[in-house]
Amino acid sequence: MMQNTSELIADKEGKSTENLVPDAPCTKADEILDIALDVGVAMLECGAEVHRVEDTVTRICTAYGALEIEVFAITSVVIAQIRMPNHTYSSQTRRIHRTYNHLARLEELNALSREICRTPLSHDAVTCRVENIHRYRPVPEWLCYVGAVLATGGFTLFFGGTWRDGLVASAIGLLMTFIERRGKSLVNAMAGTFINALFAGLLSILMVIVGIGENADMIIIGTIMLEIPGISFGNALRDLLCGDTLAGALRFIQAILQSLVMAAGYLCAMLLLGHMAGV
Repeated sequence: MMQNTSELIADKEGKSTENLVPDAPCTKADEILDIALDVGVAMLECGAEVHRVEDTVTRICTAYGALEIEVFAITSVVIAQIRMPNHTYSSQTRRIHRTYNHLARLEELNALSREICRTPLSHDAVTCRVENIHRYRPVPEWLCYVGAVLATGGFTLFFGGTWRDGLVASAIGLLMTFIERRGKSLVNAMAGTFINALFAGLLSILMVIVGIGENADMIIIGTIMLEIPGISFGNALRDLLCGDTLAGALRFIQAILQSLVMAAGYLCAMLLLGHMAGV
Protein backbone atom coordinates (compact mmCIF):
# COMPACT_ATOMS: atom_id res chain seq x y z
CA MET A 1 0.00 0.00 0.00
CA MET A 2 1.20 3.54 -0.75
CA GLN A 3 1.89 5.77 2.23
CA ASN A 4 0.47 9.25 2.46
CA THR A 5 2.91 12.01 1.49
CA SER A 6 2.40 13.98 4.70
CA GLU A 7 3.07 10.82 6.72
CA LEU A 8 6.33 10.23 4.85
CA ILE A 9 7.47 13.78 5.56
CA ALA A 10 6.54 13.46 9.21
CA ASP A 11 8.43 10.15 9.45
CA LYS A 12 11.57 11.60 7.89
CA GLU A 13 11.48 14.65 10.12
CA GLY A 14 10.78 12.49 13.15
CA LYS A 15 13.84 10.30 12.48
CA SER A 16 16.12 13.31 12.12
CA THR A 17 14.81 15.14 15.19
CA GLU A 18 17.02 14.81 18.25
CA ASN A 19 14.50 16.21 20.75
CA LEU A 20 12.23 13.19 20.68
CA VAL A 21 12.15 11.00 23.77
CA PRO A 22 14.05 7.90 22.59
CA ASP A 23 12.58 5.49 25.13
CA ALA A 24 8.96 6.65 24.86
CA PRO A 25 6.62 3.85 23.73
CA CYS A 26 4.85 6.17 21.30
CA THR A 27 5.61 9.49 19.59
CA LYS A 28 2.39 10.09 17.66
CA ALA A 29 0.67 13.27 18.79
CA ASP A 30 -2.81 11.72 18.71
CA GLU A 31 -1.78 8.78 20.90
CA ILE A 32 0.06 10.98 23.39
CA LEU A 33 -2.85 13.38 23.78
CA ASP A 34 -5.26 10.46 23.99
CA ILE A 35 -3.24 9.00 26.89
CA ALA A 36 -3.15 12.33 28.74
CA LEU A 37 -6.86 13.00 28.28
CA ASP A 38 -7.84 9.49 29.35
CA VAL A 39 -6.21 10.13 32.71
CA GLY A 40 -7.28 13.77 32.99
CA VAL A 41 -10.93 13.16 32.15
CA ALA A 42 -11.10 10.23 34.57
CA MET A 43 -9.71 12.49 37.30
CA LEU A 44 -12.25 15.21 36.55
CA GLU A 45 -15.09 12.70 36.67
CA CYS A 46 -13.89 11.55 40.11
CA GLY A 47 -14.08 15.07 41.53
CA ALA A 48 -10.62 16.52 40.90
CA GLU A 49 -10.27 20.29 40.65
CA VAL A 50 -9.78 21.65 37.13
CA HIS A 51 -6.29 23.08 37.72
CA ARG A 52 -5.12 19.62 38.86
CA VAL A 53 -6.55 18.11 35.67
CA GLU A 54 -4.89 20.73 33.48
CA ASP A 55 -1.57 20.26 35.28
CA THR A 56 -1.78 16.46 34.96
CA VAL A 57 -2.50 16.57 31.22
CA THR A 58 0.36 19.04 30.73
CA ARG A 59 2.87 16.94 32.69
CA ILE A 60 1.95 13.70 30.89
CA CYS A 61 2.28 15.31 27.46
CA THR A 62 5.64 16.79 28.50
CA ALA A 63 6.84 13.34 29.60
CA TYR A 64 6.18 12.04 26.08
CA GLY A 65 8.14 14.89 24.50
CA ALA A 66 5.46 17.41 23.52
CA LEU A 67 6.82 20.92 23.01
CA GLU A 68 3.71 23.11 23.08
CA ILE A 69 0.74 22.12 25.26
CA GLU A 70 -2.51 24.02 25.68
CA VAL A 71 -5.17 22.64 28.04
CA PHE A 72 -8.51 24.13 29.07
CA ALA A 73 -10.87 22.32 31.42
CA ILE A 74 -14.19 23.05 33.08
CA THR A 75 -16.57 20.67 34.80
CA SER A 76 -18.22 19.55 31.55
CA VAL A 77 -15.48 19.62 28.91
CA VAL A 78 -11.71 19.32 28.44
CA ILE A 79 -10.02 20.85 25.38
CA ALA A 80 -6.33 20.18 24.67
CA GLN A 81 -3.82 20.71 21.89
CA ILE A 82 -0.17 19.69 21.60
CA ARG A 83 2.68 20.10 19.12
CA MET A 84 5.45 17.54 18.86
CA PRO A 85 9.14 18.17 17.95
CA ASN A 86 8.51 16.69 14.48
CA HIS A 87 5.90 19.45 13.90
CA THR A 88 2.91 17.14 14.12
CA TYR A 89 -0.14 18.47 15.92
CA SER A 90 -3.12 17.00 17.72
CA SER A 91 -6.23 18.64 19.13
CA GLN A 92 -8.97 16.81 21.03
CA THR A 93 -12.11 17.67 22.96
CA ARG A 94 -13.66 15.45 25.62
CA ARG A 95 -17.19 15.94 26.92
CA ILE A 96 -17.89 15.03 30.56
CA HIS A 97 -21.50 14.03 31.15
CA ARG A 98 -21.34 13.09 34.83
CA THR A 99 -19.08 13.85 37.78
CA TYR A 100 -19.01 12.28 41.22
CA ASN A 101 -16.76 12.17 44.29
CA HIS A 102 -14.52 9.11 44.55
CA LEU A 103 -11.32 9.97 46.41
CA ALA A 104 -9.91 6.43 46.40
CA ARG A 105 -10.22 6.23 42.61
CA LEU A 106 -8.75 9.72 42.29
CA GLU A 107 -5.75 8.63 44.36
CA GLU A 108 -5.16 5.70 42.00
CA LEU A 109 -5.31 8.03 38.99
CA ASN A 110 -2.82 10.39 40.63
CA ALA A 111 -0.45 7.47 41.19
CA LEU A 112 -0.86 6.42 37.54
CA SER A 113 -0.09 9.93 36.28
CA ARG A 114 3.10 10.08 38.36
CA GLU A 115 4.15 6.65 37.08
CA ILE A 116 3.62 7.80 33.48
CA CYS A 117 5.72 10.91 34.11
CA ARG A 118 8.56 8.77 35.49
CA THR A 119 8.36 6.05 32.82
CA PRO A 120 6.06 6.72 29.84
CA LEU A 121 3.80 3.75 29.14
CA SER A 122 2.27 2.57 25.90
CA HIS A 123 -1.18 3.67 24.82
CA ASP A 124 -2.69 0.21 25.35
CA ALA A 125 -1.13 -0.09 28.81
CA VAL A 126 -2.56 3.25 29.96
CA THR A 127 -5.98 2.44 28.54
CA CYS A 128 -6.02 -0.88 30.40
CA ARG A 129 -4.90 0.76 33.66
CA VAL A 130 -7.58 3.46 33.43
CA GLU A 131 -10.28 0.86 32.77
CA ASN A 132 -9.11 -1.14 35.80
CA ILE A 133 -9.21 1.98 37.96
CA HIS A 134 -12.78 2.67 36.82
CA ARG A 135 -13.67 -0.79 38.10
CA TYR A 136 -11.78 -0.20 41.35
CA ARG A 137 -14.14 -0.41 44.33
CA PRO A 138 -12.23 -0.22 47.62
CA VAL A 139 -15.43 0.03 49.66
CA PRO A 140 -17.94 -2.85 49.45
CA GLU A 141 -21.49 -1.86 48.59
CA TRP A 142 -22.91 -3.08 51.88
CA LEU A 143 -20.71 -0.62 53.74
CA CYS A 144 -22.42 2.27 51.91
CA TYR A 145 -25.74 1.14 53.37
CA VAL A 146 -24.21 0.90 56.84
CA GLY A 147 -22.89 4.44 56.48
CA ALA A 148 -26.31 5.73 55.41
CA VAL A 149 -27.99 4.06 58.39
CA LEU A 150 -25.48 5.48 60.87
CA ALA A 151 -25.53 8.96 59.33
CA THR A 152 -29.31 9.41 59.22
CA GLY A 153 -29.93 7.87 62.63
CA GLY A 154 -27.02 9.70 64.22
CA PHE A 155 -27.98 13.14 62.92
CA THR A 156 -31.59 12.60 64.00
CA LEU A 157 -30.46 11.87 67.56
CA PHE A 158 -27.92 14.71 67.45
CA PHE A 159 -30.59 17.29 66.60
CA GLY A 160 -32.91 16.18 69.39
CA GLY A 161 -34.92 13.26 68.01
CA THR A 162 -35.88 10.26 70.10
CA TRP A 163 -34.54 6.75 69.63
CA ARG A 164 -37.71 5.87 67.72
CA ASP A 165 -37.08 8.81 65.38
CA GLY A 166 -33.51 7.60 64.94
CA LEU A 167 -34.62 4.10 63.96
CA VAL A 168 -37.16 5.46 61.48
CA ALA A 169 -34.58 7.81 59.96
CA SER A 170 -32.09 4.93 59.65
CA ALA A 171 -34.63 2.79 57.81
CA ILE A 172 -35.50 5.65 55.46
CA GLY A 173 -31.81 6.34 54.86
CA LEU A 174 -31.32 2.69 53.92
CA LEU A 175 -34.13 2.90 51.35
CA MET A 176 -32.86 6.23 50.00
CA THR A 177 -29.41 4.75 49.40
CA PHE A 178 -30.93 1.72 47.68
CA ILE A 179 -33.02 3.93 45.37
CA GLU A 180 -30.07 6.19 44.58
CA ARG A 181 -27.69 3.34 43.74
CA ARG A 182 -30.20 1.36 41.71
CA GLY A 183 -31.96 4.20 39.91
CA LYS A 184 -29.17 6.67 39.16
CA SER A 185 -28.88 5.42 35.58
CA LEU A 186 -32.62 5.75 34.93
CA VAL A 187 -33.05 9.48 35.56
CA ASN A 188 -30.80 12.54 35.57
CA ALA A 189 -29.16 13.74 38.76
CA MET A 190 -31.61 16.56 39.51
CA ALA A 191 -34.68 14.39 38.98
CA GLY A 192 -33.14 11.69 41.17
CA THR A 193 -32.51 14.22 43.95
CA PHE A 194 -36.12 15.42 43.81
CA ILE A 195 -37.54 11.89 43.84
CA ASN A 196 -35.33 10.85 46.75
CA ALA A 197 -36.24 13.96 48.76
CA LEU A 198 -39.97 13.55 48.08
CA PHE A 199 -39.81 9.87 48.99
CA ALA A 200 -37.92 10.57 52.22
CA GLY A 201 -40.25 13.41 53.20
CA LEU A 202 -43.40 11.36 52.62
CA LEU A 203 -42.07 8.38 54.54
CA SER A 204 -40.92 10.56 57.44
CA ILE A 205 -44.38 12.03 57.85
CA LEU A 206 -46.19 8.72 57.29
CA MET A 207 -44.15 7.03 60.02
CA VAL A 208 -45.31 9.69 62.48
CA ILE A 209 -48.93 9.43 61.32
CA VAL A 210 -49.02 5.67 61.93
CA GLY A 211 -47.35 6.11 65.31
CA ILE A 212 -43.93 4.56 64.67
CA GLY A 213 -42.04 7.85 64.75
CA GLU A 214 -42.58 10.77 67.10
CA ASN A 215 -41.15 13.92 65.48
CA ALA A 216 -41.42 14.23 61.73
CA ASP A 217 -39.19 17.30 61.64
CA MET A 218 -36.33 15.49 63.42
CA ILE A 219 -36.64 12.52 61.06
CA ILE A 220 -36.57 14.85 58.05
CA ILE A 221 -33.46 16.60 59.40
CA GLY A 222 -31.70 13.25 59.69
CA THR A 223 -32.62 12.05 56.20
CA ILE A 224 -31.86 15.37 54.53
CA MET A 225 -28.19 15.00 55.48
CA LEU A 226 -27.77 12.34 52.79
CA GLU A 227 -28.80 14.81 50.07
CA ILE A 228 -27.00 18.02 51.08
CA PRO A 229 -24.29 18.75 48.42
CA GLY A 230 -21.63 19.78 50.92
CA ILE A 231 -18.66 18.37 48.99
CA SER A 232 -19.85 19.97 45.74
CA PHE A 233 -20.14 23.35 47.45
CA GLY A 234 -16.67 22.96 48.95
CA ASN A 235 -15.19 22.03 45.56
CA ALA A 236 -16.82 25.12 44.04
CA LEU A 237 -15.19 27.39 46.63
CA ARG A 238 -11.85 25.63 46.12
CA ASP A 239 -11.95 26.26 42.37
CA LEU A 240 -12.92 29.90 42.89
CA LEU A 241 -10.10 30.47 45.38
CA CYS A 242 -7.61 28.80 43.00
CA GLY A 243 -8.53 31.26 40.24
CA ASP A 244 -10.63 28.90 38.13
CA THR A 245 -13.58 31.28 38.14
CA LEU A 246 -15.60 29.67 35.37
CA ALA A 247 -15.32 26.12 36.72
CA GLY A 248 -15.98 27.32 40.28
CA ALA A 249 -19.05 29.26 39.21
CA LEU A 250 -20.43 26.23 37.36
CA ARG A 251 -19.89 23.97 40.38
CA PHE A 252 -21.44 26.57 42.67
CA ILE A 253 -24.55 26.92 40.48
CA GLN A 254 -24.89 23.14 40.30
CA ALA A 255 -24.69 22.85 44.11
CA ILE A 256 -27.28 25.60 44.57
CA LEU A 257 -29.65 23.99 42.05
CA GLN A 258 -29.30 20.62 43.73
CA SER A 259 -30.10 22.21 47.10
CA LEU A 260 -33.19 23.92 45.68
CA VAL A 261 -34.42 20.72 44.06
CA MET A 262 -33.87 18.82 47.30
CA ALA A 263 -35.78 21.48 49.25
CA ALA A 264 -38.61 21.35 46.69
CA GLY A 265 -38.95 17.59 47.21
CA TYR A 266 -39.29 17.91 50.98
CA LEU A 267 -41.61 20.91 50.58
CA CYS A 268 -43.95 18.92 48.34
CA ALA A 269 -44.05 16.13 50.91
CA MET A 270 -44.94 18.62 53.66
CA LEU A 271 -47.66 20.21 51.55
CA LEU A 272 -49.19 16.81 50.84
CA LEU A 273 -49.09 15.23 54.30
CA GLY A 274 -47.58 17.75 56.69
CA HIS A 275 -50.89 18.94 58.14
CA MET A 276 -51.66 15.40 59.26
CA ALA A 277 -48.52 15.20 61.39
CA GLY A 278 -48.34 18.78 62.58
CA VAL A 279 -45.37 19.71 60.39
